[in-house]
Amino acid sequence: MSISSVTAANVTATSETSLSQLGQDYETFLGLLVAQIQNQDPLEPMDATQFVSQIATLTQVEQSVNMNAQLEQLRSSLALTASMSEASLIGRTVSVPADTINLHAVGMPVAFGYELEGTASTVGAVITDASGNVVRTIEQLPTTTGVINEVVWDGLDAYGQPAPAGTYRVSLTAEDATGGYNTFVRDTVDSVSYVGGQQFLNLAGGTMARSGDIVKIE
Repeated sequence: MSISSVTAANVTATSETSLSQLGQDYETFLGLLVAQIQNQDPLEPMDATQFVSQIATLTQVEQSVNMNAQLEQLRSSLALTASMSEASLIGRTVSVPADTINLHAVGMPVAFGYELEGTASTVGAVITDASGNVVRTIEQLPTTTGVINEVVWDGLDAYGQPAPAGTYRVSLTAEDATGGYNTFVRDTVDSVSYVGGQQFLNLAGGTMARSGDIVKIE
């Protein structure tokens, strides 16, 4: 189990570019102001009002540079805090929305869950393989609405034989249903990775999920 490394450049590349440009503009403005003072006509010096106005503009630019630097430090701190929070999930079992489950070993039990959006008289789970063939149907499941009902597939097919390890799809059959349903996979967080500046949880089954998708932590 590990956390993929991430550099500040990967997290703040865009904001650093904007800050660098602002800093360059500040240096350019300062250089022009100094050159203007050095080359002014002693007999017709710069108007005091105009000079004060330019100094005020220079001060505003400087404050913007400092504010952006402070915001960048805050952004980095928040990113580090979020990273540590994600890391605390490593080794924990979580439930996230998914319609596929992974059988890690032949005949090994695997858990999943579902939530009914409306009432139904009966509920069943249909497990199919990668080719769409029905491997197992589990009948008489709970019809409770508004909660995640947990199901454990024993890893056996319809004939009581161990199913091969691999990825399977789960769907529900619901008689007299008044709404849809959502299915959830239950898996262990192996590591945390960063893709495009976003953090993802790598699950033991080989899938990825965001922490915001988690509906249950065990």
